Amino acid sequence: MPKDVPALSLDIRRVLGRAERQPLRADFRFDPDTPVLVSVTLTPPRGRSVTGRISRELLHRGLSGRSGDGDVRIRPVPGGEGGRLRWLRLASRETSAVLELPAAALSDRLAATYRLVPAGAAREATEEDWEAFIRELRADP
Repeated sequence: MPKDVPALSLDIRRVLGRAERQPLRADFRFDPDTPVLVSVTLTPPRGRSVTGRISRELLHRGLSGRSGDGDVRIRPVPGGEGGRLRWLRLASRETSAVLELPAAALSDRLAATYRLVPAGAAREATEEDWEAFIRELRADP
């Protein structure tokens, strides 16, 4: 399996208001060794970049409807743009941002990642896995 999967670089926009947008660069990276996550580096025109990880499944589900809860959510853009654009909402305790993404490019890239590593091929952490891990930590002297 190839180790170097090229990044998907997109010109996206941060939604600032009804008609106001700020351009950003987004680089989506997929590592077959951690297939449940996609790394996203966001770069504004001025300022420093920030990188975070988003569930590949959450992004995939967001292509056809609403997906996610809590800090990361994705959904079709309301109105006529819902077919070709998605809003990705990133939040923290202090702030949030809504990013506008082209659905087709994201869909194509996610499809390629699923061809490399199909869904379910990698063991994902489940609630039971975390409970077992915590029990092991408590038992360790």
